[in-house]
Amino acid sequence: MTDSSDRPDPGPTAPGEQDLPWKATAERRDLWGPVEKPPEGTVHTPGAPRRGRLLGLGLPLLLGVLAGTATLLLGIGGIGGIALAAGVGVVAAGGSGVGLRALRPEPPLLEPAGAEVADGTRTLLEGILRDAAAGHERIAGLRASSRDAAVGPVLGRAEDLYTRIEALARTEEVQSRRPSDGGLALLEGMADRYVPELLDAVEDTSGFLATFAGTAREEALTNLRGIDEQLTVLGESLEEIEKDLVAGVTRSLDVHAEFLRTRFADHHVTPTIDL
Repeated sequence: MTDSSDRPDPGPTAPGEQDLPWKATAERRDLWGPVEKPPEGTVHTPGAPRRGRLLGLGLPLLLGVLAGTATLLLGIGGIGGIALAAGVGVVAAGGSGVGLRALRPEPPLLEPAGAEVADGTRTLLEGILRDAAAGHERIAGLRASSRDAAVGPVLGRAEDLYTRIEALARTEEVQSRRPSDGGLALLEGMADRYVPELLDAVEDTSGFLATFAGTAREEALTNLRGIDEQLTVLGESLEEIEKDLVAGVTRSLDVHAEFLRTRFADHHVTPTIDL
């Protein structure tokens, strides 16, 4: 019989080398040892400027309190003095908050996707992006105010057009074009005139649908289908621009306009937009 004292010391038992006591199984050995947890906290983009709470909220609030206190110290007593002090504080806090927001640098409207963008092209594309952003806001308002389900899909098609126009404006291929390029001119026409004019028609038609019934409503629905067809044709024209960019082809505005007129005729739709 070997004395247990003569056995070599196996050393400390590492986590996972023996079963856990009381109903533990080998499959649960991973419960021993350190527990891996996902990192906690807020991850910020490197280099992204962040305003502290003092500038974002604390400073305007502090200025408001100081202004209100100063008003009280002027010796105006009673309820009127307290109300005046509160009003001055609110105005001071609000004004300083607006001023701080105005001091924040505006992000660039157009981020170059590759090489340097020509000044004329940049101006044109920034106008396109500005019009598209305004279009998104208008569509959101029309969605909120429209009560007829038939209007929703048409607004969705217009919103899709704006999204595709924005995507094209941010591509390196478009940014490398000259301001006189026919594709750029068509994008500008869509964002600045064609889609907004069709949204005008959608807004008018939506009002008719909410007001009239019977034959008048059917006529309004027919007009809405015509607007949808025109938006579809504009989408097909965007597809042509996308194909030209891939193939490196440049077309004049007259060629693009003729394509639109032909597609409108194929759809048997009389366009309400001025080509």
